[in-house]
Amino acid sequence: MIPAAALSAQSPAAPDPTSERAQQAVVAAVAAGGDIPGQARSLVNLAWPTGKRDEAIAAAARRELEGFGDHAIGPLREALNSVKPGYTAEVLSTTLAAQKNARVEVAGDFLASLVDTLWVGSREAKSTAIDALEVWRTPFAVQPMIDCAIDDPALAPLVVDALGRLRFPSARFYLEKVMMEGPPALRPVAASSLSQIGGAALAPLRNALKAPSRDARLLAARALLPSANEYDLGAIYEYIEKHGDDDPGLTEGLRATAVNIEKAIAARDASAAAGSPKDF
Repeated sequence: MIPAAALSAQSPAAPDPTSERAQQAVVAAVAAGGDIPGQARSLVNLAWPTGKRDEAIAAAARRELEGFGDHAIGPLREALNSVKPGYTAEVLSTTLAAQKNARVEVAGDFLASLVDTLWVGSREAKSTAIDALEVWRTPFAVQPMIDCAIDDPALAPLVVDALGRLRFPSARFYLEKVMMEGPPALRPVAASSLSQIGGAALAPLRNALKAPSRDARLLAARALLPSANEYDLGAIYEYIEKHGDDDPGLTEGLRATAVNIEKAIAARDASAAAGSPKDF
């Protein structure tokens, strides 16, 4: 005879009434939605209602939306711009999950949703969007990111670092201001971001080599060192001449960098001359 306790252990677990209720609500919402976009909107309304919500049903609706992939991105963007600010982090998280299930590389409205979050999202949502934009790069995010940092200084460290990783030259004016006038802890990050961007963004570093402040000059020199090119030679030699005693070790590093750049220029010119047509 099998003990009652053993029979109990072998019996299937009783269905969770909360889970069943949530699933039934999701099925009903999908059925009421009609076509696929309508189904996604119906689920959006279930996940983020205007009034009080059932958390179990809302969570089930979000999971269902993730499976819709790119079909969910448009309705989710509409939701992002209309739900309570406290819900925006959830909307964005669902959007990112839906993008992973998309049939296309970048679903329509996906990048726009990331940028929209920088305008309408909560701090948590904005932080998530900034991290995501380091992967899903778009130049249209630069100004909204800067505005985020200005409106909410708590986001400034994340923004200043991310702008360097994005490497869009349009960020250079904001980064220069932070490097020269921002909170002391952020100035090296801004200088590093300018160095990562390179190109036109190196101009603020060259200019800062002439700054009245020794700290500002050193900051610029350290940031310029790994990214200097032939266009920086004049500024480097001028700095060495006028402020070489700021930090002798750094000065030697700049001098060695300048020598290597000049060698590279000479090698390039020699190669070009060797390959040019000869008149005999």
